[in-house]
Order: sequence, then C-alpha cells, then structure tokens
Amino acid sequence: MDKPGSDVALEARLTRAGSATAVAVLAVAALVWLGWATGVTELTRINRSWPSMTPWTALWLAVLAAALLMQSGRLSRGRVWVARGLAMTVAAATLAVLAEYVSARSLGLDQMWFGEAVRAMQSSWPGRPSPQTAGSVLLLTGAAALTRSDHRWAAIVRSLCIAGGSVVPLLSVVAYLFAATALVLVAPSTGMAALTAVALLMLVVALALARPDRLPLAWLLARHDRGALVRLYGLVLGFPVLTALLRLIFLALGHSERVAFALSVLVCTVVGAIIGFGLRRQERALLLEKEQLARERADAEMRYRIIADNAVDVILHLRGTEVVWISPSVQAAFGGSTQQWVGSDFRRHIHPDDLPSLAVPWQRIAAGESVLQRFRVRSLGGDYRWVDGHGKPYVDAEGHTDGLIAALRVVDDRVEVEQELERLARFDNLTGLANRAEAIGRLESALEHPPALGVHLGILFCDVDRFKDINDTWGHGAGDAVLTTLAARIRKAVRQGDTVGRTGGDEILVVLPGLRSIEQLARISEEIRRSAAEPIHESGNTLHASLSIGATIAVPGETVTSVMARADEAMYQAKSGDRNTVIVVEPSESSRQTVR
Repeated sequence: MDKPGSDVALEARLTRAGSATAVAVLAVAALVWLGWATGVTELTRINRSWPSMTPWTALWLAVLAAALLMQSGRLSRGRVWVARGLAMTVAAATLAVLAEYVSARSLGLDQMWFGEAVRAMQSSWPGRPSPQTAGSVLLLTGAAALTRSDHRWAAIVRSLCIAGGSVVPLLSVVAYLFAATALVLVAPSTGMAALTAVALLMLVVALALARPDRLPLAWLLARHDRGALVRLYGLVLGFPVLTALLRLIFLALGHSERVAFALSVLVCTVVGAIIGFGLRRQERALLLEKEQLARERADAEMRYRIIADNAVDVILHLRGTEVVWISPSVQAAFGGSTQQWVGSDFRRHIHPDDLPSLAVPWQRIAAGESVLQRFRVRSLGGDYRWVDGHGKPYVDAEGHTDGLIAALRVVDDRVEVEQELERLARFDNLTGLANRAEAIGRLESALEHPPALGVHLGILFCDVDRFKDINDTWGHGAGDAVLTTLAARIRKAVRQGDTVGRTGGDEILVVLPGLRSIEQLARISEEIRRSAAEPIHESGNTLHASLSIGATIAVPGETVTSVMARADEAMYQAKSGDRNTVIVVEPSESSRQTVR
C-alpha cells in the first residue's frame, strides 16, 4: 500500500531538515578554518578554557557534510558515487591518524595545515584529531557512504555506524556541560573538543534525517503514537541538558558549585512539571477529540453503507485501480454479482478511447479534489454504457486517505438525447447534410488556415433547377425526395473530408479543401453535375432534376462573404443560361470556363 500523503510530506520535511543541518555543519567547519587562518581562537572553540577543533577535524566534517548534500535533492548515479568517494577519502585520512597513534610516530599530518599555529600550541592538542574523534568520524564515513544503498545489509550497517558514531560525541557534550571531562579522557593529544562533539552530533542528525525510511527514524515514523514518543524523549533528553546549561549560567552569576547545581535542578523540575502538565492536558484533549471523531466516522460509515446498499447509483471504492468494494446496485447497472467485480482492475472495464481523458481526473482526485467525469463502462455482457462518475478521495476512520470513492450513474438516455440535440443543431434534418451554420463555420475555419503552396480551397454553390416546378407538379413529398437523393449523390461524388451543407431550401454549399489545381475543381464539379442529372425514381414516377453549379477557389486571406458571393454569382450565371451547367470562376475573374 502506498504511504499516506501526510507521511510522504513529513518525510520530505525531515529530508529538508537534514540538508539544512548538513549546511550548518559546513558553516561550523568554515568558521573553524577562518579562526585558524586569522588567529581568532574564539572561532575554533565554544569556551576559552576548552580545547579547539583541529583543522583536520574541520576538513573532515566539511567533506562529509558535502558528501551528504550531494546525495540529496535530484539524485544521479554519478553524484552518489562522487559522494561515496569523498567519504572513503575521509575514511583513509582517519585511518592514517589512527595509525600514527598506534605506532606512536608522526607522519607530519598535524602540521600540514597552519603549521606555525599548531607548533605554538606545543604539546597540547596538536593539529591532528584525537583517537576518539578519528574513531567517531570513521564510523560516520561508513554511514555517509551507505546513505543511498538500498540493500538490507547496508541499512543495518548504516544504522549501527550512526549509533556508534554518536556515542563519544554525546558523552563528550555531557562531560563538558557537567565539568566531568576526565570521564571521556580529555587530556593532551586525546579526548574530543566540545565544538567537535557538537558538530559531530549535528552530522549524526543530518545522516539520520537523510533517509527517514531507514532506521532509526523509520521505526518512529511507523508508530501511530510517534508524537507522544517524541515529546517523551524530548523531556528525557532535555532535562539534563537544560540542567547543565542552567548550572553554567548560575556559575557565571557567581554562585558556588553546590548552589548552582541545586538551583538548576530546581528550575528544571519546575519547568518539567509545567511542560508535563501541559502535554498531558493536550494529549487528553486530542484523545477525546479522536474518540469523538472515530464515533462520528463510524456512524457516517454505517449510514453510508445503508445508502450504498440501497442506492440506484453504483458506489465503488478503488485502491489504485483495483476494485476493493462495490455496491449491490452493480448487478442491475452492469450485470454480475459484487464478487465478480471486487478484485478486478477497473481500467479493464473502461472504454479504451476514454482512458486517456481519465488520466487528469485521476490525478486531481489523488491531489484531494472532487471530480465529475463522463465515460463509458463495459458491462459483463460486453456492451458499453455511458456513466457520469463523481469521484473523490476516500478517507478511512483513522483519517488516512485510502484510494478513492466514486458514484457511477448510468446516463445512456441522457447521452442519446444530447447527441440527437447536437446533431439537430449542426445537421439538416431532411438531407442529413451540414446545416447552414455548420457549413459556413467549416468554411470560415478553412479560410483561417491558409493552405500550403500549390494547394487550394474550392467552393461550389449548387442550386436545383426548376425546383419549384417539381414541388408544384409532383408535390412537396416528391421535392423532399429529390433533395434527399441529390444530397446523397453529392456526398458520393466528393472526397472524404469535404463538406456538403444545405444552406437554403434548394441551395447546397460544397467546401473542397486540398485541391491541386482549378482543373481538379472542374472535374469534381462536373462529376456532381453529371450524377445529379440522372433520373430519380420515386413512388413509381421518374423525376428529372439537375443542378446549376458555380465554382471558384479562395484567395488566402479572403473572407467568407467574398468567396461565397463569387461562387453565388457564378451559380446565377449558370442558371441564367442553359442550366444543368458548371461555371468555374477564378478569383481574378480573368479566366472563366464553362462545362456542359
């Protein structure tokens, strides 16, 4: 199952916090180097009486922080391997320092950076890191190198490295706060500087936050009571830290060691009691609110079940695209029992032509929106039915988003009526041709998109010869039959993609895009004239009808009014002559061709 959106957002925030912590480590390392370079020792330590962070330690921390930042954001295989190389370089340097201590020999590493300043320190705290620092950094290099490894063993080793690398820095911080540095062997050439311990703990935090999906954070994030645990651990860890800080403050104010310690414990106890009381009230309020919400959700779900089981609409719950629940009304709408639908991939029941149009609505629902969409669903009998689907995210009793819930209403009759209304709005009811508005609209669209070089747009204006005489002699029923027959013959004579529309009682407009020459226009016009002139057999009678046709081609940029006027004029010239004629007029009117 996919993670809830809240968990994904929380992991993203934790990852960003880890990157920010790594940047802070870089800043500390930069300040330490600045202190060594300028001789401002206050930048290399927290307290004047405490040791300084060595240049080598600052360099190691900076490189590890940079390696961690390279493994955040948009990842690439190259960046990950460069980061691992940086971590391994630091590991090699720490091993060299440890080798110096083991062999009791110096390789001169301690005076590689800021040699004069290091020599001025004489025997106390040389330029190389202490064994405790080197050991902690060595463990953290392993964690940094394995940050983006997804092997199970790598996750375990990485967690152990983070835990092991945090032990000495944590003990050192506590020792400095309580003036017990002897417990962590702080002496010349050994121990860990307070600033080093703090920076290493910051690096530990950055490493842990870089992969919230791995231990130790994965365990905490998987728990429903993680908020309470965080508050509990915060109180447990915060109490001694606050006590130590208050102790230092009281000492700075001139109190004795005993008085300072007693006052710090007293103040921390009062603060802890106040915070604990507040947290208890908050947790109790949250618990009561959660219980009330659970009861309301249970009642709502029960009412929903009653509605769903008795609804005419089909209600279904999808997890991804899998049907995990569907209402009994599916049997009447699409056939089959609920068992036949549950567990199936709902996409397989949707018409293939409608699937692309559902991609965006599905994404909107996943983003928390409510969406209404029309599409076709295949029944178990094999036929497709139109439905209006109303979908929204499904939120369970615990407030977690679990797929989507949708109500499907069969609207076959409504779609049929809408399609018929659309057809009536665009097409002539008698002949089935495009009506005047549709035909002229298509002509306007064709004129707005000029054809390529050597390609022309042809227009024919056709009028039935002596149509009034046909109506007066044979009746309007025969006239309608003539119009229907002529419309069918014209459609058969033109090409696929051409437009044939009835613009008046016996007037027909033909739009011919993609012509290669005016001769092709003349051939199509003559084919229409010849086909229309064939006898029409209707109700035992033989009727004779013909067309007078005016033909022209459009000029790029020409208006509908202009081109139709030219075609109409050519048609009237055909009618004023012998009729049953095609008059082809070029735009310049310098050339005119009559076809009989």
